Amino acid sequence: MITLLAYAKLNLSLRILGRRSDGFHEIDSLVQTISLADRISVEPTRAGVETENNAGISPQEDLAARAARLLFAEKRGPGGVRIKTEKRIPIGAGLGGGSSDAAAVLWSVNRLTAPPLPEEELLRLAADLGADVPLFLTGGRMRMCGKGEKIIPLADNLQERFLLLIPPIHCRTACVYHRFDELAFGDAQALAQERLGRNDLEAAALDLYSTLARYRNAVAALPCLYSGMSGSGSAFFAVFSDLETAEASRQTLFVSFPEASVHLCQPTRTGYHVTGRR
Repeated sequence: MITLLAYAKLNLSLRILGRRSDGFHEIDSLVQTISLADRISVEPTRAGVETENNAGISPQEDLAARAARLLFAEKRGPGGVRIKTEKRIPIGAGLGGGSSDAAAVLWSVNRLTAPPLPEEELLRLAADLGADVPLFLTGGRMRMCGKGEKIIPLADNLQERFLLLIPPIHCRTACVYHRFDELAFGDAQALAQERLGRNDLEAAALDLYSTLARYRNAVAALPCLYSGMSGSGSAFFAVFSDLETAEASRQTLFVSFPEASVHLCQPTRTGYHVTGRR
């Protein structure tokens, strides 16, 4: 059995460069994995893929279960696994929790069943599962391009602290992208400019989920280096270089938004971390 932490991610910047012929959007995003994590255990069994989680995710909808089934199909051999997930990364927040779980399970099942596939094959399978899955096989600070499958590792900045405010609102990624297309952002020059904290999906998310604005405004008012929205929402983040200021800001958000989740996180160098094997 392998037990792991599957880390969340933040889109520190996110540009949408256009719609591709395959229906996906061409993106350019600066991404950082962070210490907020789901806890996963993967145990080999004789056959089949069994799942258990605390979030009510069905085996049909569970991306981690799909990852295991995809790997077994690729290896064309006997075997099975039991996957137990303790969800701590909120669903529908733009933090990549489902994709992170899938990457962690993909790596684990590959180690538990012979023969192990090389890294490039795992990355290919991860891209088949979803645009965000490959980044969690790498983790750390990276640039993500294409539909998300092109990963360029970058130098770490381990001094930063990330304060998250996660409203009790689930943003549907497909709906946010669809609204982005409808709003027809036409300034190509503006879209070509990168700025930390900039997210081209933010206006679409706020248009669909107007109650997000009060959370966005509260985070933007903090004494931070920069702030923004992750992915297609609903999580907002602020970045600090000073831990004392970050902790004071965490307390402010905790008191002001008791209905929301507030987390103070560190950057990580990997997309997952193995905590035990037996």
